Amino acid sequence: MAMMNLNKKLNNNLTLRKFKSKGNGKAKRRLLVIFLLLTLTIGLPGIASAYFVRETIAGAKIISEGAKQENLDVVKTGINKTKSAVDKLNLSLKFLTWLRVAPFIGGYISDVSHFVSAASYELSAGQKIVLILEPYKDELGFTGSPTPGQDKIAQVVKILDKTLPHVDSIEDDLKRAGEEVKSIDAGKYPEEFKGKRVKDLVETARNFIIGADVAISEGKDALLIAPKTLGQDSPKNYLILFQNDKEIRPTGGFITAFAFLTLDKGHLSTTTSDDIYRLDEKLLKVCEKKICPLSPPAPIVKYLPEVSGKPRSAWSMRDSNISPDVPTAAKQFESMYDLLGEGIPFDGIIYIDTQVVEELIEITGPVDIFGTKYSAERDGRCNCPNVIYELEHYAEVASKGEEDRKAILGTLMQQILAKMLSAGPDKLPIVINNMVKLANDKHIMVYLNDSSSQAALSKLNWTGQIKPFDGDYLHINDSNFAGGKSNLYVEEKVTLDIKAGNDGATTNKVTIEYKNPQPFNTWLNGILRDYVRIYVPRGAKLVSSKGSDDPVTTQVDEGLNKTYFEAFVQVRPQNSRTLQVEYTLPDNVAGKNYPLLIQKQPGAKDFKYTVKINGSTKAQFDLSSDKNLDLPL
Repeated sequence: MAMMNLNKKLNNNLTLRKFKSKGNGKAKRRLLVIFLLLTLTIGLPGIASAYFVRETIAGAKIISEGAKQENLDVVKTGINKTKSAVDKLNLSLKFLTWLRVAPFIGGYISDVSHFVSAASYELSAGQKIVLILEPYKDELGFTGSPTPGQDKIAQVVKILDKTLPHVDSIEDDLKRAGEEVKSIDAGKYPEEFKGKRVKDLVETARNFIIGADVAISEGKDALLIAPKTLGQDSPKNYLILFQNDKEIRPTGGFITAFAFLTLDKGHLSTTTSDDIYRLDEKLLKVCEKKICPLSPPAPIVKYLPEVSGKPRSAWSMRDSNISPDVPTAAKQFESMYDLLGEGIPFDGIIYIDTQVVEELIEITGPVDIFGTKYSAERDGRCNCPNVIYELEHYAEVASKGEEDRKAILGTLMQQILAKMLSAGPDKLPIVINNMVKLANDKHIMVYLNDSSSQAALSKLNWTGQIKPFDGDYLHINDSNFAGGKSNLYVEEKVTLDIKAGNDGATTNKVTIEYKNPQPFNTWLNGILRDYVRIYVPRGAKLVSSKGSDDPVTTQVDEGLNKTYFEAFVQVRPQNSRTLQVEYTLPDNVAGKNYPLLIQKQPGAKDFKYTVKINGSTKAQFDLSSDKNLDLPL
């Protein structure tokens, strides 16, 4: 009996082992299949992609080296090698397309694929440009001898002259590249990873690719007039007006300084440079000997008295930018300059503010002017970048009329430009991105006397115009009248509450919240005396207002064809104020959607805006540039 039980146990063990053996065999086969699938779907494409990434980087290094050497043959070799590697990388990434639906990593894989596709189109455009330039490489200096910094703009003018007639041949490539990267959101990337500023790199690459498309499609007219405006046909003289946006005025800031810039076949030089008070002193002497039509506008008389407290009896150049429309303000400045009896010795006016200097110094590094260092480092004296403190200190010294004050603007801009032009080609996308962004965000604005050139820049919205618009419209314009440099610290939050009735009537309520969180500082941060104008569609009717120190009045700007509401508020350090204006629109602007244009004030910070329709929030954004909205009702 015991023997029978033992045999039974042995048989059971053998059966169990066979079963386990079969089970292990199936599991091993499943694992093998999974391994093969992973190898085919991820492993091999991943290995291939990694290889072609290395090949792409190697090709890009050849392009970079060729660009540094200004050797077109090396650049051509690098572009062809990189294009071949990118196209193969693009193919290998298609085998990983299914991973786009994977949580977390899917979005990043999709971005990589879009960037690679965009790179292929950009390199295709690059190949065509090289073929265009190849017959002229000796004339352009693309034979291996780097061009000195001072001749770089002249070289660019020559390149534009050769390539612009063929720009249509690369337009489609650049358009497709731009479409590839439009959906990429740089905001999801970390600020920094392993010492690399990842978010900035992604954003710069995306903006550069889109910018190339915009430059050719929307900016073609501006490109076509570029050689002429850079002095290719004859020398061009431009007046640079430096506006202090920390003391905000209608077109971007209090006019602090000026400099004359000459471009002759791309060769750049600055001549006269001084603070604006020197020009006003000259104008005063002229007007002591003859009658000058310089009666100041009513807001200046009312809100900007002389230091003595008496109302102003004359209109000075430094306050000429009372119109929010840059071309109108530029013409006013020109008419004042013409009174000096020197004619108009410039072909246009370029307006810049402190933001321009700050961002360019971040790229170039510190500069030294007359023993003073201008850098992007934080300065504890103002809780702001050092360059901002020094510029504000200069503005304060200039305002006091000290005899030994130095004219820094021309020297400062010349040093910054010299550093930019001597920078390597690797910094070129950063420089271009920053300059375009500064123009888009209304920190650089241009007024040209040549109407066709002005029209070309206007299409890019680089001229600071108050625009006509068929729909609802809003432009808030602040003027700091004797309130120190308090706009360095003052923040604004704007809410536009639209009530669209069933009968077609529309009532808008604009609420502006002003806040200055910083303590009082003798010359930097004082009481903001803010002359406020709220521009709306012509014919709008004021219903009610609150928060203004003076009664809100309704005015019409005939030249700009807008109605505006005039107010005045004072904001103390470490304090806040709220201004509210309610009005009805003259016409029913709503259709299927609600069209709305909000124009940013030049020089202003990127203030937060909220737009509501019938109590429902439709849009929230930082107003970095003009915003054209088509809102659902």
